[in-house]
Amino acid sequence: MSSWKQSFEAVSRELEMANRKRQALKDLLAKNRMSRPTYEHLLNGLEEEISRLKTHRRSLAKNMNERADELRKQISLIEIFLADLELYRVGQQISEETYTRKKDSLIAGLDASKAELRQIENALAEIGE
Repeated sequence: MSSWKQSFEAVSRELEMANRKRQALKDLLAKNRMSRPTYEHLLNGLEEEISRLKTHRRSLAKNMNERADELRKQISLIEIFLADLELYRVGQQISEETYTRKKDSLIAGLDASKAELRQIENALAEIGE
């Protein structure tokens, strides 16, 4: 699993939990199961945590966007290498065995790069960045 993905999932879980806690505090106050001063004290700490998590998520999104740009460049290069490989094959400058081995390696790299790029794009769409 990519490091960005682990961080993204951890921050998302923590932020979701903090938002649920904030809603629980509101519900407790609304049901008069908590005093206003206690509510405000707990809410202030929770709001600080939510703010910290959102800042971390923005930083992570920036890094994810940079990684997506790197992957787009990588995909483009691999596609160029594949096209060059095809030209070598058509020109009979490499053996069929070498062609197949190199093509399989390049396609595996291309597929992996595209899959990671899709994951990043989906994660960014999820957080609206």
